[in-house]
Amino acid sequence: MKAHKTILVLLAISLMGFLGNAQEEHEMEGENHQEQHEEHHRHKHVISLGIGHAHINTGVENGEKQWLVLPSWMLDYNFWFTEKWAIGLHSDMIIETFEVEHEHGSESVIERENPIALVGALSFQPIEWLSLVAGGGVEYETSESFGLVRFGVEPHWEIHEKWEIFVNIGHDIKFDAYNTWNLSLGIGRGF
Repeated sequence: MKAHKTILVLLAISLMGFLGNAQEEHEMEGENHQEQHEEHHRHKHVISLGIGHAHINTGVENGEKQWLVLPSWMLDYNFWFTEKWAIGLHSDMIIETFEVEHEHGSESVIERENPIALVGALSFQPIEWLSLVAGGGVEYETSESFGLVRFGVEPHWEIHEKWEIFVNIGHDIKFDAYNTWNLSLGIGRGF
């Protein structure tokens, strides 16, 4: 629990630094801001690849309830149909076998082996460097699949005309199963 508080504090401090930097840059740009904004063009199609960790607070290890932090990959496709709205297909894969406590608090344990989540997502970009994500889908695994709802926040920064880096912070709520917090770092390419 202490580790999560530390992570949240570090994340908040990092985001405040980006906000302060963005305000400073905005003041320095002055009149050129409008010209640059007109030149800025969002690519309609964006494919992103990320690496991260899935955090599960109902994990089971050696028969004891444990907070699990598991390696994961993500691969996303988004179609931006306006400057602020996109639809997409987002996928995550936890690359480890693990056990979780059954949601209803019984003594039963669910074993998961490399589950893959596929989510239809809607993204909204309220400001240039931040996207809010919501969607629904399924987490597939050989023994049992679960429906899920996903909510997330994705700050992103352009590093080149067609390339951007991003941080993905997401929460998957799985029906009749377990919930997952995801924290990923990735790169995306627009075309």
